[in-house]
Formats: sequence, C-alpha cells, structure tokens
Amino acid sequence: MGRPALILAALAADAAPGKNFRAYKKLETRNGIEQLELRDDLGFGFIFKMPSKSQFEANLALERAVVRALNGNSSQLPFEVREEIGITKDDQGLTGALFTTISGNEPDLAKLAPGGFSKTLADALAAIHQLDPNVVRSAGLPEYTAPEILHSKVAELDKIASTGKVPASLLTRWEQALEDVSLFRFHPTVIHGGISKDAVLLDGQRVVGMTDFDLKVSDPAEDLAWIVGGGLASTVEDTLLHYRAARPAADENLMQRAALYSELELGSWLVYCLEQGDEALIKQAEELIEELREQQDSGTLKDLRASSFAGIAAGTALIAEITTPIQQVSSDVEAVEVEVEASITEVEFLAGGVEEESSLEELGLTTEAIEVAEESKEPNPDELF
Repeated sequence: MGRPALILAALAADAAPGKNFRAYKKLETRNGIEQLELRDDLGFGFIFKMPSKSQFEANLALERAVVRALNGNSSQLPFEVREEIGITKDDQGLTGALFTTISGNEPDLAKLAPGGFSKTLADALAAIHQLDPNVVRSAGLPEYTAPEILHSKVAELDKIASTGKVPASLLTRWEQALEDVSLFRFHPTVIHGGISKDAVLLDGQRVVGMTDFDLKVSDPAEDLAWIVGGGLASTVEDTLLHYRAARPAADENLMQRAALYSELELGSWLVYCLEQGDEALIKQAEELIEELREQQDSGTLKDLRASSFAGIAAGTALIAEITTPIQQVSSDVEAVEVEVEASITEVEFLAGGVEEESSLEELGLTTEAIEVAEESKEPNPDELF
C-alpha cells in the first residue's frame, strides 16, 4: 500500500514551505512512484511524487529532467506544462518533488469532431516535434535513430507473434509493413512519447495542457498513433491537414507508421495481459485483436504501404483546392507550389539515407525480441480529504 496519505501530505508541505494545503487525495502508484494530489487554500492544484523504493529514484529523476527541459522551452509550446515547486527528502534519504497541476478535461475521441480539437492537437504536436533535439540531449534523455526504432518494432512483433493468439493475416500485414524500408525514411524529432487520453487536457474543444511526457528523440509518428487509432476518420484527416500545415517538413509516410504503431499496440497489450495472467483483461485484449481482424477482412483498415511523393503532392493540391475559397485559389496556387517544391527537397534528402532495395538484414536488424520489464500497477490506495 505504500506510505499513508498523511505522511505524503507532510512531505509535500515540507517541499513547499509557506503553502497551506487544505485537501489531499492519494492517487495510484505509477512506475514505482507514489502520488498525492493536493489543493491549497487558494484553490490551486498540485501533485507530490515520491519513489516507493530506492530502485525507483531514477524514474522520478527522469520526470524532473523532463519538466525542467519543457519549462526551459515553454515559450515555444502552445499549451501549459507542469512546473516543479520544490523538493524534499524522507527519513530514508529518498527525494520527493512537488509539481503544479494543469486544469482540463480528458478527451473522448469518439465524440470529438473536426475543428478546435484537431487544430490545437496538431499545433501542439507539431510544436513539440519542432523543438531543438538539444533540449533532449542536454537533459540526458533518450535518442533513437530510424534503424533503431525499426529494430525495436521488429522485436515487438516477435513478442506478439510468440503468443500464438494473433491471426496470421494480421501478423503478415505487420511484417510486410516492417519489411518496407521506405516506410521508415524519416528524421527523428523530439516527441512527447506518451500521448493518451490521460496526457491530453482540454478546455472545451481546445488542447490546453499536456502531461505524462516520455520526452525523447524518436519517430514523430508515435505521437499520432493515439488519434489515428481511436479518432473519427474525419477528425484524423483534419488533424493531419493542420499538422502538415504547421510542420511542412513532415515525411509522407507519417500516418502509415502511426496506424502501424496503433495496431501493434493492441498486440503488445495482449502480451502484457498474458504476462499478468489476468483472464478478464486477456479476454478484452483478444476481443480487440478479433475486432481488428474483422476490420482487415472488411477492407476498412488503413493502407500501411509507403506512399509515393507524387500522390502526396497531388493530395496536397486537392486539399488546397477544396478548402480554399474560389476567389483565393489563384493567389494561393504559387504558395502551394512553393510548399510542394520545398517538401520535394526534404523527401529527396530523406531518400538519400537508405537505398531503395535495402532489406532488414542489410540494415543489421534481427527479429530477436527485446525483453522489456514493466512494473505492475498497484491498486488505488485509500483517499483522505
């Protein structure tokens, strides 16, 4: 059960001398970090985090590094991020930290139509992806190359296949996508790394805050997997339109990889459930896999094949024609052509990194699985107010 809420509240008060906390509630322990939500006498919210054991100190140290990195570049982000208020130590010498919280509501993708949500989500992700990679490097956070990312996805597929519970047709679909090296021609960028309904906060239809960062340099498609996998088709398309407008240098296969990652996540969820031995969760995971197979059989799954740039250019021109008022079409054609020309230059640069006929073996990739240990989530402790 960890520390009592009252003990955590006392540690939080020690981290912020002079603050008067009027209410507190213990939250679920995550990644070995105990959490306490607090509210002061002015109504402002805070969250106190403390490692449950010494082996989890690195997890909180990493989160503090992420918070510092983001706050150092907050002027470039169109949303609110948490701030560190203070730190303290317990009687074992473990360090705890107090952070501000962000007001907002969790999004329900099934109910969010194109508009304010898709625009602000796209702008938020594009802003993160355009941060200087040195933000990550200087904070000592992870950085991955395109071949390393592809290697990790091959290993992920191996673990999924080893369950024997995923239809062969889905495994073949994923394997063919991972063998298409041209799909993985992209420049890694700074990414959020943990986008989910818990990490995105809304005020009405607008994204106003983000939390739960796993900040790193990796594939920007990872951040789009959530919306691609769960959003309405029209909302996904609108998000992509605004994302490309905010980040013209994005590679042409971004959404195919996002769809692939979203599908692989279902397989990895099944792996996790089997490892936990929870029959109820296993059944739910198997139902999700079966639903995905049915979508594949009906032909409604997104095409994972790499796009030709000609197709993307034509699509961009078509979108511009459809969405631009008639009286502005002639004046905007030159701007579209300039953007397409710039994008062609970008794609030619990207294409230079990997030969067309490359294979996984030529990149030095194997299908050996990478073991990843995950700590089980602890049950919700008691709450005190």
